[in-house]
Amino acid sequence: MKGYSKIFGDLSTIKEFKKKEIIIEQGTIENHLSFIIKGCVAVLTYHDGNEICTNFCIANSFFSSYVSFLKREPSKFYIVAIEDTIVEQIDYKSLEKAYSLSANHQKYGRNIAENLYIQSNERILSLITKTAEERYLQFIEEHSDFMQHIPLKYLATYLGITPVSLSRLRNKIIKK
Repeated sequence: MKGYSKIFGDLSTIKEFKKKEIIIEQGTIENHLSFIIKGCVAVLTYHDGNEICTNFCIANSFFSSYVSFLKREPSKFYIVAIEDTIVEQIDYKSLEKAYSLSANHQKYGRNIAENLYIQSNERILSLITKTAEERYLQFIEEHSDFMQHIPLKYLATYLGITPVSLSRLRNKIIKK
C-alpha cells in the first residue's frame, strides 16, 4: 500500500484490517510487531468462558501479543480491530534482521519494548490501586477521542467490572 512512510522501511508491510477482523488468533504464535497508522484495536483473552479486554491500542502506538512474539510460543491473547484499521507490521525475522543491520534499529526496538513494558506496568498498578470509577475517569481523560468507537462490553472488562456495573457507574457520574 502506497502513501505511508514506513518506520522499518522495506522490512515491513502495510496491512488493512476491517472492523471486527481478528488480527491474531489466541493460541497462535504472534509473528508481528505492529504500529497503528489509523484506527484502534483491542487485546482480548478468554478466562472461565468470559471474554476479557486487557488493552486498547490507538493510532501512533505499537501493539503485539508481545510475550508470544518474544518467546515464540502460542499467544494467550487475541487482537481484534475495533474499527477499520491500518497498521505497519514487521515480522519477527525481519525485526531481528533490522537489529543486526543498525544500532538505530536496536535503539528504536529497545524504546518500543520499554514503552510496551511501561504500559503493562501502569495497567497492573491501575488495577491494583484504583477503583473502577477512578479507572473509568482516567480512561475518559486519556482516551475521550475514541470512546465512541469502543464496545461497552470491552470497556467494562478492561475496567475490571461487568457491563451492568459500568452502566451504573456511568449513570452515577452523569448525575454528579
